[in-house]
Amino acid sequence: MSRQIVWDDLDKKRYYFWGCTVFLGIRVFVYPTNLIKTRLQVQRGTDFYRGSFDAFLKVFKSEGILGFYRGFPIFALGVFFGQAYITTYEYTKHKCSHMNLFLQGLLPGCIASVAGQSLSVPADVITQRLQIQGMKKADPSKIDLQAGTMKKSTQDSLRTVCSKIMKYDGISGFYRGYFISLISNVPTSGIWWASYNVLLQEIGQHFEADSLGTHTIPVQAACGVLSGAVSAFATNPLDVLRTRIQTGGSRSLVKVSKKLWAEEGVSMFTKGLTARALSMSTSSLLIIMGYETVKRLSFRDRSERTLQTALY
Repeated sequence: MSRQIVWDDLDKKRYYFWGCTVFLGIRVFVYPTNLIKTRLQVQRGTDFYRGSFDAFLKVFKSEGILGFYRGFPIFALGVFFGQAYITTYEYTKHKCSHMNLFLQGLLPGCIASVAGQSLSVPADVITQRLQIQGMKKADPSKIDLQAGTMKKSTQDSLRTVCSKIMKYDGISGFYRGYFISLISNVPTSGIWWASYNVLLQEIGQHFEADSLGTHTIPVQAACGVLSGAVSAFATNPLDVLRTRIQTGGSRSLVKVSKKLWAEEGVSMFTKGLTARALSMSTSSLLIIMGYETVKRLSFRDRSERTLQTALY
């Protein structure tokens, strides 16, 4: 029977070194789809981009390759926030080991998301403002942005974005959408890990374990992709609301919901869904392959665990 590598199996120094290294590379790869998703979600209707593929073409044509990486340096800081997230997840999962498999993923996933969001929301707000600066050439009426970001043409700089946030919203502007971020990302995280645990058990039982007695990377990767799709479809409306609140307009969840319904109707539930599902499935594939590889690289054999126990 295959098993998962757990917190007590890991050499923590190797774990944090390889974790930061691997996940920085992953963020470089998945960032363009994240940028496209954000732009699709903040536009009104389909006046500027007609869909994900059209958005990719227009960004490339008007902004070049670097256009896909607007705001990436701030996004890259998420590597450190990610380590806080995954440490919280693994530790909490260890404490929930007496629960059933679904809850072992759901509860730690939700708790880890709260910890991670408390650190990462300011970076998300800044990143999203930088991501949508390339849309300023469009008619402002077609884009749902805070007035403060549309006053005049500016350099795509961190200083410009931060100064405008401070000018129009103050310090609280960096936590714009914090609670909606929790409402969106906490269930996404919980559903993702719960789905992953259950799928890994159901699918993994049909395949042989690897040399460490755990599931093979291809099995884990397949379960990661499926978990990404499940969580994307289940929580997309919340993600749309989160993005709208963080990038402009009212901070009221009720007002933004009413405005979206008036503008989009039923399509508000699927706005940017293709790009989000693609982003989450792709990132889930890379993240789970990266994370499970990091755990293998950090794995302590029985003799190492026995020695460390004796020393401490």
